[in-house]
This record gives sequence, structure tokens and C-alpha cells, in this order.
Amino acid sequence: MQNQPYASLSNPFRINRKAFCKFFCGKDVNLQRLIIVMKQGEAKSIGKIMSEYLNPAELDDSINERRLESLWGEVVGPYINRLTLSRRVKNRVLHVVVTSAPLRNDLMINRSSLVRRLNEAAGANVIDDIVFR
Repeated sequence: MQNQPYASLSNPFRINRKAFCKFFCGKDVNLQRLIIVMKQGEAKSIGKIMSEYLNPAELDDSINERRLESLWGEVVGPYINRLTLSRRVKNRVLHVVVTSAPLRNDLMINRSSLVRRLNEAAGANVIDDIVFR
């Protein structure tokens, strides 16, 4: 059987840890550290373990891009978030569709500070510019 991150039908609880980590993290990881975290005795969520274990700056670009898209609402606030229809990162440029022309003008004026705040929130240098439509 190849290294598969999921359990087989014959043994549904057996998981190849190295394949599991490579599948979810996208790279080989130090299993000793992961096992120590798992054996500490307190229950932790998988998200908490992965955030303790992985450095956001080292994650794959596509993961950081998706994370930045989801952080948009936290950075700009609920009002501006409601007035944006979509946000996508392509070639290190965040494309945002805004429904209000005056808001689009204000966001264009504050573009450089938004780029800086979004990159800080993501924990990595993900975007270089923002385009508002």
C-alpha cells in the first residue's frame, strides 16, 4: 500500500502520520515535534496544533492567498465587507469588486495602507497591490 493520508478499508483507524502531514501541510514535517504535541495530554483542535506547528510565512502561496481573502472582512470591518462582492488574489494582486463608487474611491486612496495591513494580518508578504472594480 502506498503512503496514503487516509485509513484503509481493512483498518479504518490506521493512519500513516508522515503521509498525513505531507498531504495537509504540503511538505515533509518533523514528526517528533508533532507527536510530542499530540502526547501532551490536553485536547487540542487540529487547527490549533497546525497553527502552533506551521509558520505562516513558509506556507504555500495559494494557502496564504486564500487566508488573505478570508481576512479581508476583519481588516476593513463589517460595513466595507458588506459592500464588497468578491475578492480574489491573482499574480500577487488582490482584485476586489466594490458596489459603491464613493467607497471605491476612498479605498483607492488608502490602497497602500490596506496592502500593508492585509499582509500583516496574513503573517506573510502575500500581495503587492490592490485593484478595485
